[in-house]
Amino acid sequence: MKHFRDSRLRQQTVAKQIDVWSEPLALPVPTTADYLAGFVRAAVQTLSPSNVREFFRELDRNDPLLSRLGWALLLAVPVFATLAFFVPGSALGVNPWIKPIKFSMSFSTFASTVSLLLLALRIPQWQLTLARRAIAVSVAFEILSLGAQAWRGAFALTGHSLVDRSLALMTNSMVMVNTAIVCGMLALFCANRVRSAMADGPMVSAIRYSIVIFLAGNAIGGYMLARGTHTVGVGDGGPGLPFVNWSTIGGDLRIAHFIAIHAIQIVPLFAYILSQMAPIPAVKYRKMAIAALAIVVSVSVGATFVQAALGHPLLSLR
Repeated sequence: MKHFRDSRLRQQTVAKQIDVWSEPLALPVPTTADYLAGFVRAAVQTLSPSNVREFFRELDRNDPLLSRLGWALLLAVPVFATLAFFVPGSALGVNPWIKPIKFSMSFSTFASTVSLLLLALRIPQWQLTLARRAIAVSVAFEILSLGAQAWRGAFALTGHSLVDRSLALMTNSMVMVNTAIVCGMLALFCANRVRSAMADGPMVSAIRYSIVIFLAGNAIGGYMLARGTHTVGVGDGGPGLPFVNWSTIGGDLRIAHFIAIHAIQIVPLFAYILSQMAPIPAVKYRKMAIAALAIVVSVSVGATFVQAALGHPLLSLR
């Protein structure tokens, strides 16, 4: 009997010990400071040179066409910059090669971004190939057109000769091609035609928001074309901020356009950094943070557009 009592006592002791081991440990709840520190660490790691190199290597493996188009556009920047030294300026006081330099840099980021977004979609291979080739051709033609306009010294949105009008028409047509493709991509993302391995729920939300803002930026670009000028209250080509040439004496619609078209990079990058955090926020909190950033960007676009429409510069240097 004593043996059985000892056995029962040992079994009870072991059972209690197992219960203690099986109880979940009370993990500390992350604070706001923990999340902020995690965001900073994730951002630094994401933008580190090694990760950036790996990103472009992988992009080149998956989409060599748009990846190499992006690099070709970056290589065009020093070519245009060299030509700028041989052109003293124009009648409007702005070096004609500044515009193709800015557009080359912008289209380089656009090509890489669209490449990633296309890879995240579940579409047939022939549609993927068609979209890539259409983007590549339209971007290449637009840069060539801008370079030709710079060579001719044609800065107005509507030219005065047949050649100038043809170049402007080609540029506008290529913008319409890009816009149509991006609209189609938005429809697919809204229909959840997405590869879940590449884009989770918060990322899909970020992409939707960013494309809508991007399209608003394209609409602002169309408004500038319809007006025939990008400044309000003064003529084009007056005093402006260095390099970007945003007017410092009148309203400039290009500021709102610039913010809007680059939302397609800003918002998804923010969503990606959130997904790399440790501790990682819950899905609903990531979606809330992404929506908040999209609202901030949208308000910035609206505020700078209204400011420009009223004829007020972003920075007044009068």
